[in-house]
Amino acid sequence: MKLSACALIAQQVATTLFAVCCFASRKTNPRDELKCARGSKSFRGTETERPLRWGVSVAEDDAEDDAEDDGGPGSGDEDVLTSLGASYRAWRVYHREKRAHDYTKSRLVDAIRREAWLVKQLARVGGSAESIERTLMAQEDLQAQYQENSGRLLEAETATSYWKSQCQEVLPELAASNLENQRLTEELRMVKKVAVVTKSRRYLPHESKKRAYSDINFG
Repeated sequence: MKLSACALIAQQVATTLFAVCCFASRKTNPRDELKCARGSKSFRGTETERPLRWGVSVAEDDAEDDAEDDGGPGSGDEDVLTSLGASYRAWRVYHREKRAHDYTKSRLVDAIRREAWLVKQLARVGGSAESIERTLMAQEDLQAQYQENSGRLLEAETATSYWKSQCQEVLPELAASNLENQRLTEELRMVKKVAVVTKSRRYLPHESKKRAYSDINFG
């Protein structure tokens, strides 16, 4: 069974913690060695035995080298703590990058699923990408025509408003003209009536004379 990078980093951190527990003090004693031995034995029989033993041996070798160089045990504690901090930082960076990767992967999976769903819906309605593109282009053309017609409608409304204002100005004059027309029509009617009456008066005496002459009996 293969170990992942996260498990390996966790093993290294645990190994470093055991090393710090063993070599944190300036003087080594059998009790610390016994604790380290017990801590390492607790992992025997598992897949993490070899990395832990390797980490402990590396820490012991580093501590012995530092003791030989500086002339005393425990001189490599700062290096161990530095490596522990670096391992912890690397572990945090790894997990942060892993979370970002998982988030991006989940977003990608969602996008793929939505694309598949849209393809199914498109196939259900019997459309295609080309037909949708044509529909969108037709919609853009209709929008352009609508804007053009809207401009013409605005011009027509402006002209209508102008002529309406002109009509409002002419209406009083038109009303006065209608009144004058009615007055003149009434006068014309009266003149015609007077003319008819006058003509009748002139015609009636002449007719009466004719009738009087025709009624005389010369026999």
